[in-house]
Amino acid sequence: MTELLPYSADLRGIDCHVHSRFSPDAKNAGADAPARIAQAVRDKGLRGFIVTDHIDVGHWREFDPIDFDEYFKTWNRVRADNPDLTIYIGLEVGFEMRTAEQSAELIKDLPLEYVINSAHYWAQGVRDIFSRGRLDAYSVYLDAVLASLDAPYPFTTIGHIGFPERYAPYDKSERAMAYELFKPKLDKIIKTAVSRNIRIEENTNAGGEMRLPRADFLQAYKAAGGARPVIGSDAHVSSSIGQYFDKAEKFLTDIFGE
Repeated sequence: MTELLPYSADLRGIDCHVHSRFSPDAKNAGADAPARIAQAVRDKGLRGFIVTDHIDVGHWREFDPIDFDEYFKTWNRVRADNPDLTIYIGLEVGFEMRTAEQSAELIKDLPLEYVINSAHYWAQGVRDIFSRGRLDAYSVYLDAVLASLDAPYPFTTIGHIGFPERYAPYDKSERAMAYELFKPKLDKIIKTAVSRNIRIEENTNAGGEMRLPRADFLQAYKAAGGARPVIGSDAHVSSSIGQYFDKAEKFLTDIFGE
């Protein structure tokens, strides 16, 4: 049965968002074998990682679904073989309203320790929505994040708030999901996360300078009582594990303190 890590779990020095060959996109990217992932974490000087492979019901149909028996067998073996590392077994569930019940049914009996809830497929016709401008496009995304907070399955963390920024066709100066522009929706996300002890992820898979989420959001989140976010590389290959963690740690320390 699912028994997620408590909100107070110490995840400093742990890459909390790592993909492996069990994720179709990571497999396509040339993800290393699970044992090699553990070694890469050690080589990066991290104390551990959380494997969070993708569950996106209705997508990646050309790939076989995850064999969960093999998934847990594999990662429990990696954990046993690497007692010096802290390794947790989780999933990243892509939230969509139309498939949320199917996702819940799929994972309900799994012995998961961590679940990232992410709005990946946040709109139909994303290019057309982007063409309507940042205010409209990002509002649609934030509505999807708000809906995801009532997902019918347990989850630990909200994944990469600000996700559309990675792909938005706007100039760099116009790309930010600025807190003041979207304050009512972002405040609802903050209030819900804090009241329900849902963790926020600082995702470093957007280059060393783009912050997901950004400082203005995190300052409001802290003011509302939010705890220091976890950090996840969103690595799909071993070379990306722990990417920009030094910058992310400094960034978070400047906001939340040590």
